[in-house]
Formats: sequence, structure tokens, C-alpha cells
Amino acid sequence: MHIRASVPNTASAGELRQRIDSHNPPLCSPFDPLLALGSPARSSAQFSTDLRIGAAAILSVKAELEELRSLCKQQDDLTTDIDYFLSWKHARNCRPVILIFRNESRPAAAVFLYQVCFLWLGTGLCCGGDSAGEGLLIAPAQERDLLLRSAIEELVNVHKKFHTIRLRVKTQASATLVEYEAGIKSKLIEHTVKHRLPLASSYADMLSKFGIRTRRSLRTKRRQLEEALRPDFFSNLAPEQAFDAMCYLSSRSILPTRSMWYFKRRRKFLRSRADAFAMALRSCDGTWLSVLSGCRRNGTTYVDMQLNHSGFKRESLSAVMRAFLLEHEIGAGQKCITFVGGCSALLERYCEPNETVADLLVTRLSIRGWCLKKAIGSFHDQTFKQWIYL
Repeated sequence: MHIRASVPNTASAGELRQRIDSHNPPLCSPFDPLLALGSPARSSAQFSTDLRIGAAAILSVKAELEELRSLCKQQDDLTTDIDYFLSWKHARNCRPVILIFRNESRPAAAVFLYQVCFLWLGTGLCCGGDSAGEGLLIAPAQERDLLLRSAIEELVNVHKKFHTIRLRVKTQASATLVEYEAGIKSKLIEHTVKHRLPLASSYADMLSKFGIRTRRSLRTKRRQLEEALRPDFFSNLAPEQAFDAMCYLSSRSILPTRSMWYFKRRRKFLRSRADAFAMALRSCDGTWLSVLSGCRRNGTTYVDMQLNHSGFKRESLSAVMRAFLLEHEIGAGQKCITFVGGCSALLERYCEPNETVADLLVTRLSIRGWCLKKAIGSFHDQTFKQWIYL
């Protein structure tokens, strides 16, 4: 679905005031109006919004979005990669949505969301941002908070296809995201996350930086597993092998579970991307124990998926797989590992820096939202209902 709506200078994207006095030089970049935000200068250029709902509509503007990522210096950000974004959620449960801000016809910013669906039907509830507050926005860094607020107002006030927006976002100005006009309620809760792990020059040096318990988990558990199961480590699985491993572990892994649709999209991602990878552990009898996947870009390894066999809890497969991952990536000359969506407790304490993220909930009073709230209340406990809807 593709919806275009012109945003007047005084409408919901009021923060995007674009009029500049006639004696000022003309705009030469789609970002010029954004860079003038918050200043007394005004521009005659007018932003419009381009709402894309569904994979087909989003893929039709993929080239424009990829160019925008490069202009915003986000080309190495896995979470705003279009193929990755479309492969992360099943459209039956979460329909992909992108809101593009355009300066004339050129994209200047884009917000990535998913509409929560029930039996393929949109609920009017949108969510965005992973647990580390990433995967939400393509925009110049200095204007992201302002653009995010404008996007929220645009979605709930102008298009009115959505009555509730729930986001996890990195922000330096949380106060600007919680003040809205009458009829719109908001709530914000801040957290601290760490998910980037700098790598040492050697595996031995890396282990020396860890505490005693972490070193024991990585060394001892790995040695015990190697003695008991004599596993093979596959550092670069072929897409078909990775698909077989994921399918095998799907019904045997600890939560979260993944659908067959997700594994097929992951296989497609591995086939189409030279920087994507999958690695795995398999015991001597052919049993898949663990599979891990992500991509590598400019010295950084991004890990966004790991499945472990639940029948080997005592062997600490998650820790053992991380040990193999660390050794391999250090040997390959990588400088950092980013655990997309957050890091496990084992390694989180060694990640840096501390980053503040905020859970933001914005809801517009509507009959549709009220009915959905009552329906959710019939199937979920009170705590869930109060968190989703104010």
C-alpha cells in the first residue's frame, strides 16, 4: 500500500518549518531544510510524506532508501538495511511500514515501523526499534529526535491509520517526545543498554580482559563440550546448510521461536549478501547444536540471531558458541562485535559504551483503539494491557 500526503508547513509536521526569506540562497540538498530546523530561518520548500505499507510498496523505493542511507552515513547499519528490515518480521503478525519525508521528490528521512496484525488484519498499533533502540530511523544525526516526533504526529494525526505508536528509541532529548496536543497521551520509560564488544588483538588477550567466571564459562564449557561431543565448528555455512540447521533447531531451541517464513528469508539474505554469514556447531553424530548468523561490515561483526539446542542446557551452548565466535572474528581481523537487539548477560558487562534508550508509547483517543484495548484485555493480563495502551 502506498499513500502520499502533502504536509503543510503548519500541520502535524509543524516542527519541519521550511520557509526561507526570498533573499536567502536556494536549497541544494534534501537535508538543507532539516539542517535549518529550530532556527529562525524559514524555507519555501515544502516537505511531503510518503507512507509505504507492505513489502511490495517498500521495495519499489529501495534504491532511494539505499541512497538516503549513504547520504546519512548509515550504509553500515544493518538494522536499516531494507532487505534485513523486510526479513525480520512475518507480515501475518507485523506488516512493514516506512514513512518517508520528502523535500520535493527527494527523500530526506525515513522512519521504519511494523504494524501489529491479527489474522493479517492491521490493528492500528505500530511498533519500532529493537531492544537497543536501533533500526528505527534514517536521518541526519542532529535532527533525529525532531523528525521522530514529527513522524509520530504525522501517523496519528494526519494519516490517522494508526492510533498507537510504541517505540524503543535512542534519544538525547526525551522531553521533546512526550509533549503532544490534547487528545494524545504519551508515556516514556528510560533504560540503559550495552551491546558493542570491542575485540582484542588475540583471543588470549580477549579472555584476559574478562572476569574469572566469564573466562571459566568460555574456557571450561568449551573444553567439556569438545571432550564429550567432539563437535565440528563451521565458520562459514552455505545458505542451504544454514537453513537445514535452523529448521532442525527451530523446534528444539529455547525461546524465542522462529517461523519457517523467517528461516526462508534468512536463507535468501545469506544468498544475496556477500557480507552475510552463518556459523554453527555440530556434534560428531551429526546433531546440530547451535547456529549463529549476521553480517560483517568495515571491521564490525553484526550478530542478530542464535539458536541453541535445548537438550544441552548443562553444556552452556550459548557461551560455547560465543567462545568460537570470538576466536574466529579476532582471527579474521575484526575490531568489534555488535549484538543487534542487545547482548547476553555473559558478555554485556564488557560491552561499551552505556547507551540510554527510551520506551515511548503514544496513543490517540479513538473508538477503534478503545475497542481493541477491550479485546486485548479479554485475552491478556492487566499488566500487558496497561503497558500497550494508556
